Order: sequence, then structure tokens, then C-alpha cells
Amino acid sequence: MKIEFTQEKRGEIERIQREFRNSLSPNEILRATAQGINSALSRSIPRINKRVKTAYNIKQKYLSRVAVISPKANSATLWGGIKINENRLPVFAFKPKQTGSSISVAIHKGKAVAIRSAFIATMANGHVGVFSRGRYIKRAGFVPGREKTDKGKVRITELFTASPFTMGINKEVAQDVQQFMGNEVTARVRGILTARVNKLAAQR
Repeated sequence: MKIEFTQEKRGEIERIQREFRNSLSPNEILRATAQGINSALSRSIPRINKRVKTAYNIKQKYLSRVAVISPKANSATLWGGIKINENRLPVFAFKPKQTGSSISVAIHKGKAVAIRSAFIATMANGHVGVFSRGRYIKRAGFVPGREKTDKGKVRITELFTASPFTMGINKEVAQDVQQFMGNEVTARVRGILTARVNKLAAQR
């Protein structure tokens, strides 16, 4: 999933660029525009993270992976957007607690669920996760069991959630962020171009 600038905002950016053609070189305008676009995208990431954190009991380590700038704008393309991570996340990302032979976890804040026959463990490489005996099967999800591996040991699998952000970054949130990005990009591009003109004027 991606959040991008609207076609209307592209037109506004082009109009702002034309305002500075008599004061700055084409390369200066392109560089400043790319800088303004990337600045607007960077300022939008915390807005997405805040909305996700409000709804989900997610650890900061995993929250930082929710949204990334992709692609970044440069003077050649003058385009960028925000890519939403739709990969499944480990159950461990949502602050699980061991309660006897079960795991208690609240993926959505205030909505704890119990996962039976699961446990928190640290692998030999230091990775910590929530595990259970069984395996994932296509279209069926996780299927508990005592299937043996080739080495004769009971198969243990780390548990993952479905990607909650396909639900968390819904249409309403995407529109809110897109509007924020649009307002930011025109303000940032105009501000950076104005600052460059003022800098050149001060040097004369």
C-alpha cells in the first residue's frame, strides 16, 4: 500500500516552481523542490505511527517499520511517496505475556486474547519470539501438532499475526495523511525556495 501526493498537489508544486524562475536557476529549483517533497514525507511518518500506536499495542522497534519513504524524491524525478509495510508481524511485537502454558497478548489495545500451548523463547542466535508446536499451512493458517522434523524433533514454529496495518491504515487514515502531506509539501517547497532567494540576495 502506498500513500502519494494527489495530481492536484503536483499542479500546485509546478505553479510554485514557475514563480521562482526569474530568481533561481532550473537546477536550484529542482533541488529545492526535491528537498521540500522529502521533508513533507518525513513529517508525515510520525502522523501514521501515532495513529497506529493509538490502536495497537505495538513495540517501538516494530512501529518504526510500519511506514517508510519509498521512493525518495530527487531532482531528476521530483516524486516520492510513503510505503506501508503489509508484511505479517510476529506476535512478540505486541508485548505478549506468558501465563502458564498460554500466551496472553493484546494486539488491539484493550482486547487481550489467549494463545494456548504457546511460549516465549530465545533462539540460539538471540532472536526472541512466541512459539508453538505445529506449522503454517497455506490457506489454513497455523495448525498445531507434533509433526517431527527431519532430525526427529517436534516442529516448533514462531507465531505471526496477519498484517494489522492493512486494517489500521484504512481509507480514512490514508486520506488524512495524504491531506497533511499535501499541505506540508506546498509550504515546504515554497519556504525552501524563498530561503534560497533571500540567501542569494544577501550575498549581493
